[in-house]
Amino acid sequence: MTSGLPWRLAAVPVVGLVLGALVGGILGRLVMYVLVRISPEAVGRVSDDGFEMGRFTVSGSFNLLLVGGFLGLMGGVIYALVRLLLLGPAWFRLTCVAAGAGVPVGNQIVHVDGVDFTLLQPAWLSAACFVTIPALYAVALHLVVERRLLRSWPVPPTGPLPLVAALWIARAGALTIGLLSLVDLLDKVAALG
Repeated sequence: MTSGLPWRLAAVPVVGLVLGALVGGILGRLVMYVLVRISPEAVGRVSDDGFEMGRFTVSGSFNLLLVGGFLGLMGGVIYALVRLLLLGPAWFRLTCVAAGAGVPVGNQIVHVDGVDFTLLQPAWLSAACFVTIPALYAVALHLVVERRLLRSWPVPPTGPLPLVAALWIARAGALTIGLLSLVDLLDKVAALG
């Protein structure tokens, strides 16, 4: 085993927390500001999360930083686990990480009921923004982890046939979840249309 690997692996969720606060918190705040400015009828309305749209508050921004950090921490743990599923050239791994985070997480954020996505128009732009934020987070996490923390730990791991077969089954499951999330997301955008 590579020297210091357990510590480096344990640092992945911490990196995720910091990047989650930065990308999810700060970029998320900026995206919400722009979307509300594009949809002036949303200004002053209460969002599904209980915040007044178009109003900048320190408590709301701090809350978004905390939520982004917490989700980033969870994303770091998930990345450390699913990193074993990555294969192929660097560009393909990066694309899979971006799509693998952006589509399912964006699909969970975008919803057809409530005021958030019915007021923030065009719906495709709102949905694209909330797919892009987790995708950018995942790209940043991947680059930091692979270039700074785990560059000496090979992906995918080699081993006995049962391990390799289990990894391929897990990859098939992840691909299925991703495709189902994409179909559901496209249906939601069409319904909001």
